[in-house]
Amino acid sequence: MFPLLDTPTSHGSAATWVDSVATPQTVNTSRSRRSLPQLAQLAKASNTYLTSTVLHLRDGLTSDQRLAAQHRAENIHLVTQRLRDATRVEEWRAAARELDILEGNEAWRTDNESSEFDAPLIQARLDLLNEARASGDVRRMLYLVRTSLSRGLGGMGNVELYQHSHVGTKDLIESYIDATIETIQRLARTEERTLPAGLDTKDLMEQVVLARQAFGRSALLLSGGATLGMYHIGVLKALFEEKLLPRIISGASAGSIVCSVLCTRTDEEIPDVLRGFPHGNLAVFEEQDREEGALEHVARLLTHGAWIDIKHLTQVMQEFLGDMTFQEAYNRTRRILNICVSPSSIYELPRLLNYITSPNVLIWSAVAASCSVPFVFSSAHILAKNPVTGEHSPWNPTPLRWIDGSVDNDLPMTSLAEMFNVNHFIVSQVNPHIVPFLSSSAPSLSQPSAFKLNSHLAPILAPLTRLAKSEALHRLHVLAQLGVLPNICNKARNMLSQKYSGDITILPRVEYKDFVAILKNPSPGFMVRACEAGERATWPLLGRVRNHCSVELELDRAVAELRARAVFGKGHGGEGNGLWSQSYRMSMFTEQKAYRRENISSYERSSTLLRRHAVQNTDWGNRRLPAARQ
Repeated sequence: MFPLLDTPTSHGSAATWVDSVATPQTVNTSRSRRSLPQLAQLAKASNTYLTSTVLHLRDGLTSDQRLAAQHRAENIHLVTQRLRDATRVEEWRAAARELDILEGNEAWRTDNESSEFDAPLIQARLDLLNEARASGDVRRMLYLVRTSLSRGLGGMGNVELYQHSHVGTKDLIESYIDATIETIQRLARTEERTLPAGLDTKDLMEQVVLARQAFGRSALLLSGGATLGMYHIGVLKALFEEKLLPRIISGASAGSIVCSVLCTRTDEEIPDVLRGFPHGNLAVFEEQDREEGALEHVARLLTHGAWIDIKHLTQVMQEFLGDMTFQEAYNRTRRILNICVSPSSIYELPRLLNYITSPNVLIWSAVAASCSVPFVFSSAHILAKNPVTGEHSPWNPTPLRWIDGSVDNDLPMTSLAEMFNVNHFIVSQVNPHIVPFLSSSAPSLSQPSAFKLNSHLAPILAPLTRLAKSEALHRLHVLAQLGVLPNICNKARNMLSQKYSGDITILPRVEYKDFVAILKNPSPGFMVRACEAGERATWPLLGRVRNHCSVELELDRAVAELRARAVFGKGHGGEGNGLWSQSYRMSMFTEQKAYRRENISSYERSSTLLRRHAVQNTDWGNRRLPAARQ
């Protein structure tokens, strides 16, 4: 046996053969050294294969498809971060469009097969508008504008249509709105010499005015909210820069501060006002450089029934507004300012102050009254200015005092609908006792909730909130009927039973730390942050606001352009006696139509028009008298 150890074999050299027949311990060690890396690779490959198989069974994707999906998810995350960090609307819109492409929303926009709206009806109306414009048929275009315009045509106002894309809705709907605007513009720019027989500029203007009346108007409503009301500035800025700011604006409490400043400035002045507002004097609660202590507040509460002296607020508003009245503000800007005030007793109804109901009221006094939160500010008198002498006197001869407009009428939708034909309401809501329980109206994909509480606890809080509200309303009603603090109980019931949202509700993202300083003078840093938050909350809703309001705003512009041409298009040398020239009669006619649309009484309309043209009439008469004698 042993000599065989020295015998070479056919398998190789002796050394190789010895290795192959070495002791069992040596063999095991050698094999383990060579097989460990191979086993590791085999285990890794097996794990990868099993993982890939399991993932394929779960999602049906190959490895390459899965890598592409991961890359797409990373891009979506990066673009979403850009969307959240955008500081200008152009940056936000570019990121939103890129996000739509990454998420495949572009395909949804072009697909008209949907149960959410009536695509064939909208397509048919779009074709009619395009055909009328292409043929230049003025009568046909006027007929379509006069009879076919509707904010909710074919269900295009459905809120679900704005939950699939970051920057708008179906391409068909946007094409229809663009075609409608182009048709209105074509009518407004049509020269009288090119109009068909039997139709002049005055007729065209009347038909467009009626179309606007039938279409309805939009209003922007700014809620109360103490210092949180400064978030409204960003909302106004975003709408103004996109040329989507309605002419009718209402404010209650803190909202009245913001809207009063805006509605007393012309379009040319507004950009500077918006830039300077955060850095202006906003010492509405206490003196700028002196913080009052708790003892001072308690002493004032016990002696005067108010935690804060209202003189600081009135001083700030007088600096911003001067002695301008509602009528003067309307004449200067053509914006319709509305301020809500509530009576301090239960025997009066809340009032909506504007250039129709209170033309000579000083705006700063109306703002002070609207901000007079019970026990925070003392109730205030509303003052009026004599238009001739400029003297100030109480607007209401009775000793009635007014308190915070949010108590009874935070969002005066009914009054605005009755007075100004408003049928579409855009609401900016920042009331601290409302926002945590109010979800945004059809939030778009890019719109964050105002509070994280909404997204996490909404399914639990919603029914509990409704139950608590119903129970509180019942208990307050019982207490009022029993005579237990009836005034306070009725005011509390009014606050709980109001509607705090509109057709479009903008909810700026309020930070919890802001509640601590809700009755403190806003700092410049807070103002800048609040303005940015208001803008960011508005950007995701701009597409919806544009689709709902752009036709109405174009009708407004067309009416103004046609009215100016109807009044001044012809020369002053028309036939007629000296005082009542053709241009003057046309001016009176068109202005009376305009005032009638604003529901001004006959007496106010006549007296205002006569005062406005008194000097002009005298000049025309003096110029024409010598010619008449000749």
